[in-house]
Order: sequence, then structure tokens, then C-alpha cells
Amino acid sequence: MSFSFSQKEIGKRIRDQRLKNKLTIEKLCELLDVSPSFIGLVERGTSGISIEKLCRLSEIFHVSTDYLIKGIQDIETSPQQQNNSALDALNAYLYNSTEDEILFILSLIKFIKPRVEIKQTDKN
Repeated sequence: MSFSFSQKEIGKRIRDQRLKNKLTIEKLCELLDVSPSFIGLVERGTSGISIEKLCRLSEIFHVSTDYLIKGIQDIETSPQQQNNSALDALNAYLYNSTEDEILFILSLIKFIKPRVEIKQTDKN
């Protein structure tokens, strides 16, 4: 299989993953300890990214570095990775919420969670 390295494609995949994970550029910059202009350059494919930052992105997005570099998807995602991904998505959503919204969402979770557990128990 032949592979052609493309910074533009890597940048596109990084941007797609950032949006999929509902992360703002500012939040991603905070997680990577870089500037917004750097992320913009990387996402547009006009600047490269270090291996260290690429590895950190793969952890943040729960994808392989192969996917970010080559676009090759992992065949199987472990339940732990799926759980982390769901928690990261929830965290990203809450990050952009006000304190009142977070408290309201928390009260909903406290109300719904016991009912979800009962429903799951009934299925078994």
C-alpha cells in the first residue's frame, strides 16, 4: 500500500475530530498548551505538528495516530475507549455551559440515572 503524506489531510482530520468532539479551538489549545493561531495553521495544513502533540491529540480524540496521519481507522474500539469518549464529549459540552446550565443538567442526571439502572436491570 502506498502512502502519500499530506499536511492538509492531517489538518482536516484534526479539525473534523475537534468538531466531532465538540471542542472549541480555545479548549483544544488549553489541552495541548498551544496558541489558537498554531491550531489554525495546523488545521489548514500550512504548518506541521510535532509527534508529541500528535500523540496528545490521539489521546484527546481517542483515535490512533495512524488515523490522524493516514486516515486509517482502528478496526475495533474497546468499551473503555468508548466510555472515555462519551465522558470527553460530555465534558466538552459542559465546558461551554454556564454554571446554572451545569447545575440543571446535574439535577437531570440525578433524576434520570436511577431510572436507567432499573430499566437495565429489568432487561437482564
